[in-house]
Amino acid sequence: MALETKSETQLDELEAKLGISFTDRNLLKQALTHESFVNEWGAENSDASMISYERLEFLGDAVLNFAIADALFESSDDASEGELSMGRAYIVCKDSLAKAAEELELGDYILRGRGETVYSPNVRDSVLEDSFEAIIGAIHVDQGLDAACRFVFEQLGHQIEHVAKHGVEKDPKSAFQELVQGAGLKTPRYQTELANLGENGEQSYIARVTVGGRVVANGVGISKSKAQQRAAAKAKEMFSEGIPSEFVRMRAKRKSSRYINGEATMSIGSGASRSLKVDSWRRLGNLGSWFSLVVFRRRQETPGRRLIYRRSD
Repeated sequence: MALETKSETQLDELEAKLGISFTDRNLLKQALTHESFVNEWGAENSDASMISYERLEFLGDAVLNFAIADALFESSDDASEGELSMGRAYIVCKDSLAKAAEELELGDYILRGRGETVYSPNVRDSVLEDSFEAIIGAIHVDQGLDAACRFVFEQLGHQIEHVAKHGVEKDPKSAFQELVQGAGLKTPRYQTELANLGENGEQSYIARVTVGGRVVANGVGISKSKAQQRAAAKAKEMFSEGIPSEFVRMRAKRKSSRYINGEATMSIGSGASRSLKVDSWRRLGNLGSWFSLVVFRRRQETPGRRLIYRRSD
């Protein structure tokens, strides 16, 4: 089956959704073209030239970051540099941009090669994000910075206003990790695998979040990221009212150490402790006695040397 590009009618539909009428429609076509399509198209059409969205994505990413930074700066009078940076990162991320692309139904217009389509029947979030940024770059080239910034505000304005007013809300994975670590438990781990392919070729993933090797919750999504976020959200809800009894015994053992009278003492867990007679300061103060503790020994079976520390008498 030969590769096909989008018709002018389809591009008309997309321009209506974007609210942009391109002077040079080739820029829009380029912003919708994945590298996989370019490679396969070139193999089948040696006399035809086609360019992927990568260059426009690079430009669009810069314009997007500027537009978001400028909007947050103007709308957040008291925000610090760190808060502004966190706010921008919260908006300019894969999940946020992929969601904006989904609302525009951008995936219906992106040109992908057959190999990419087989690998991921649904357009991956990373591809949606890249194409969304490429469209911003295309608008900038075609109509200038002001038009590109207006497009950004139209698509992401509600997020900008929310961040300016309420600050950054932690995503479920970050929030759950802080909750778990604050309770003295081990860092959550995620295991994600392809769940199934539906009748229409749609794929879904299932993610399991574990703490100390025990499964806390599962999540399903059309991408690995979304599946993990949903699993984390469920797990956070489970832990929000207190640590479940089966996880209480898993509290990570705390370690502490102190140095008293030239002797290093380390405490592990609730009661076990051991004293390590280091007396390192006196050894460092007397280089002669320090080097007397070091022996270089060549092993017969290897050409290297072993550095051996001997205890003082």
